[in-house]
Amino acid sequence: MVQGSLPSIGLRPRCLARLDAALGFEWLLTNGLGGYASSTSLDVNTRKYHGVLVASLNPPGDRTLFIAKIDEELVLDGVHYKLGSNEFESGLKPEGYKHLSRFDLKPFPCYLYNVSGVELKKKISMVYEYNASVVEYYVVNPYSVEVKVNVYPLISCRHIYSTLRRGQVKWLCREVNQETVLFKPLNRKECVAMSFDLGVYHKLDRWLERVFFRVDHRRGESFLDDYYIPGFVQVEVNPESTSRFRVLFAVEEDEEKTLKTIESLRSRGLKTIIRNELSRLKTIWRRLKERNKQVKFRGPLSWLLLSADSFIVDVLDGRLKTVIAGYPWFGEWGRDTFISLPGLTLVTYRLKEAKQILTRYGDLIRGGLIPSTFPDVEPTKPEYSSVDPPLWYINAVYQYLKYSGDFDYVKYKLLPKVESIVNALAAGEAPGVKCRGGLLHHNAGMTWMDARINGVPVTPREGCAVEVQALWYNALKITETLCKVFEMEGKSEVYGSLAEEAKETFLRVFWNPELNCLYDVVDGGRKDPSVRPNQIFAVSLNFSMLDKARMKAVVDRVWRDLWAIYGLRSLSRSDPNYMGRYSGDWIHRDRAYHNGTVWAWLTGPFVTAFLKVKDYKSRWRRFAYKNFLDPLFSEQVYMYGLGSIGEIFDGDWPHSPDGCISQAWSVAEPLRAYVEDVLYIRPRYEFSLPVGGDKTF
Repeated sequence: MVQGSLPSIGLRPRCLARLDAALGFEWLLTNGLGGYASSTSLDVNTRKYHGVLVASLNPPGDRTLFIAKIDEELVLDGVHYKLGSNEFESGLKPEGYKHLSRFDLKPFPCYLYNVSGVELKKKISMVYEYNASVVEYYVVNPYSVEVKVNVYPLISCRHIYSTLRRGQVKWLCREVNQETVLFKPLNRKECVAMSFDLGVYHKLDRWLERVFFRVDHRRGESFLDDYYIPGFVQVEVNPESTSRFRVLFAVEEDEEKTLKTIESLRSRGLKTIIRNELSRLKTIWRRLKERNKQVKFRGPLSWLLLSADSFIVDVLDGRLKTVIAGYPWFGEWGRDTFISLPGLTLVTYRLKEAKQILTRYGDLIRGGLIPSTFPDVEPTKPEYSSVDPPLWYINAVYQYLKYSGDFDYVKYKLLPKVESIVNALAAGEAPGVKCRGGLLHHNAGMTWMDARINGVPVTPREGCAVEVQALWYNALKITETLCKVFEMEGKSEVYGSLAEEAKETFLRVFWNPELNCLYDVVDGGRKDPSVRPNQIFAVSLNFSMLDKARMKAVVDRVWRDLWAIYGLRSLSRSDPNYMGRYSGDWIHRDRAYHNGTVWAWLTGPFVTAFLKVKDYKSRWRRFAYKNFLDPLFSEQVYMYGLGSIGEIFDGDWPHSPDGCISQAWSVAEPLRAYVEDVLYIRPRYEFSLPVGGDKTF
């Protein structure tokens, strides 16, 4: 369903009454800084990551929970009806969720409660590019007696990876005026404020202890938390009337800045703030519709556009953009960023943001590598520990040029970065990486299959991993092509020669004649025949070392052995190391992570490879959509992380979702494949290899 230009999802009592299912529907809002708000369709937090205001104190990292949730209470004829619910080890208390008559995501989460005819509607939104959230209430009182509404903020001050006990923090609470209250944790410099446009604040000074997080408990993580309840706002609703009011929460690095932010936001009007965010989201939708009239962005595709926006966030005081890999717990990851960049920014015509992201990472190249990750707790200290992110960066530069035609910027700013990566990798200057016989040999744990148990890689893949070689050849050919485009013939010949050497060695050592596909890893005389999805990139990338017959053989093997409704399994079911369930504690989950778990993002390269070998014929494009993309779009957008696509699924039927509820590459790659390959809407400046120095576009 579409309201105006924005989509909506609605859940009714029959669905909400199935507690386990309803608690499995999660929503997410973001603020463009890396901060977010998230909970479930019952407004019961099931993860320590849930909250109404998770602030990004060092955008986009250092994400800290300040407002865990807001609970409400109606007072009718002197009787108190609690609407909020929290889960404890003994169960859900109180049972306020039983008053919930409807939950909507349109696109903000909206809860509708009904108590004996009195209706309370609660809508949550975030303030874009502020660590702030607004909760709006609309109350209908049909009776001839007064109704009171009590709004209780449940507050915290902890990193999203941890939990809190009441003895770990003391609070200083101060009423600034009749409509603003400051809450200052004495062990931190930050300050959170609550401001409201109607009602009276009453002090309480209570703790809600041992709140239970069922998902974290199931995952073997810390699962008990304490919330502080400093007081409540009480609003009186006159007989036979309605009332609308709003409560604003904001966080800044100190008390003075917090008060300035509150004053600034209140001066705009809280109602206007909510309208502005709706308008911003509608603008994203309309802009894409106007620029690409061939794509019918309705229903699930509208949701994917909104989801794509959520991953693009500010960094360096808003001077540049970057990508959050997944909500709620992933931060910046170089690999995820550049796999996702085409789907998030290019097919959606957000070329300015793409340029900023490429610029940011280009300035962070060290020894041929780009940051593999920026730890959330220390976002200023990037880690350089993976071999493939710089190769994905080069691919993203190429895709950016094909969409933008920004030849001067690529030539003078980005091509030198591309060359520095290729030259450093070819010379063996990158830590843990050597170029041998034209191929890249890397240490264990340096590929995307990087799960570790006690520091030891679960799937070490030391040697020459197949996707790394496919990416390396692709990068060399891209560099050769760019040098030809910019008439740098001497350099183009050097990179072309390196590419030919890589191709000759690859074709000689990587083909597995027994399975008629590619080995997963080659390390000297050791060849790993495990059937994994990594070989699909040897087909899907723009420049492939394989002939058409071998491309088809790879696609057939991957399709037959690895396809599982919502993506590709990370290992064939026939392999003795296969694990079909991603469940249990950290150790069990990490063992399964790349040994059978289904990854939604791999749907993108698989669809690209499939249609490439089918010559993009119309009947095969329809087939690919129906069989590979439609299950994600028509089902998963309305499950788990509502309005988005999650990270992973079980390898075994029924392929239950798990991991992050909203993952950048899970959204980006299927969206890109849909536009580029199924609809066959190609980049405007897509070009082939230049011939005789002429540019062919």
